[in-house]
Amino acid sequence: MRRFFAFLLFSITLNSVHAQVNIDIPKDYNVKIKIPGAWIEKLKHFDYTRKDSMQLIEFKNIIKPDTITNPHWQHVDEGYGSVFNAMQVNLDGDSTNEILCLLGWDISSPYLSLLKQEQGSWYLIYLEKIDTFYSSPTLYVANCFSRNKTFYLKRVYDHGSGIYIDGYTFYKLINGKVYHCLDLINDAHIYGWGLYMNQAIKLNVEFSGDDSDELGADYTYDFFPGAVNKKDCPWCANKDVSIIKGEDNVSYDWNPEHHSYELNIPKYKNNADDLTASKIACFGDFGNDTLFVRAFKGQIDEILKEGTAQQKMILKRYLALVKKDKTARTDELEVTTQTEGTTFYGIKKKKKK
Repeated sequence: MRRFFAFLLFSITLNSVHAQVNIDIPKDYNVKIKIPGAWIEKLKHFDYTRKDSMQLIEFKNIIKPDTITNPHWQHVDEGYGSVFNAMQVNLDGDSTNEILCLLGWDISSPYLSLLKQEQGSWYLIYLEKIDTFYSSPTLYVANCFSRNKTFYLKRVYDHGSGIYIDGYTFYKLINGKVYHCLDLINDAHIYGWGLYMNQAIKLNVEFSGDDSDELGADYTYDFFPGAVNKKDCPWCANKDVSIIKGEDNVSYDWNPEHHSYELNIPKYKNNADDLTASKIACFGDFGNDTLFVRAFKGQIDEILKEGTAQQKMILKRYLALVKKDKTARTDELEVTTQTEGTTFYGIKKKKKK
């Protein structure tokens, strides 16, 4: 839970409004490190029946001064393992396969690695650390309609009690360089934490393999009130009372000039419940009430006309708070303890009159 608490502190002290996951400024993890052919041969013939520690130690020594770190080096559980898993696949349509690999000392913090052969020699050309939060990492390659095949994985952005957000990152290898093509929120939910409007989001992704390089994103979403009733505990959520709920799909088309997948919403999709860029932005931006009200205005107006009495009451109260304070909270948070760099929060106690 440490990452969430520290992150929330940043949001409160600087923004005093909401907590946003920053996924739109990818770093460049392209490198160029020559890898001995002997190590490549060991990788190609790895039989997955023995421990991988020696292969990892050799890799760490080869790439110096770059390195692969172990964030949980102090872990004493013998079952807490490393990861070394590679596949040979032609990602860029040339005459040789590349080697795509997840490796590292910690299964929850592996490194995405890409090795490519150039003029008879092998090079490590990409090395990025991925956070998977105590779950085994999975790497996918899509048979998209393109010479340059898309590979992607799921990573965790934040987690804690009542809060979780992960997403997919998509890549392509083009002319010897790995491009970070797109990030999509996959699973994002928050319950309580002083937010008036809670949420649960889920994504399903499908690639087109016939006549165009595009991917489809099918989202289901549900926004519901947090601890809005007097008897609710601070971490409670009223998930049975949906305020805004729906399902819709959009597509992302490949732009060869920008080396990225870009959102494409047809002009005919202009109904109130159709997805827009602003609505999708809400999925990874917990507690951004002004964005939510603006993005979902059409559906909000429909609920105010056709919704149940309970929905109307909760929504009107919510809109009044947003209009007044630019945000809507059920409780105010305060620092309870700080230890070893971790900041813990609780609900601020109200002063007795």
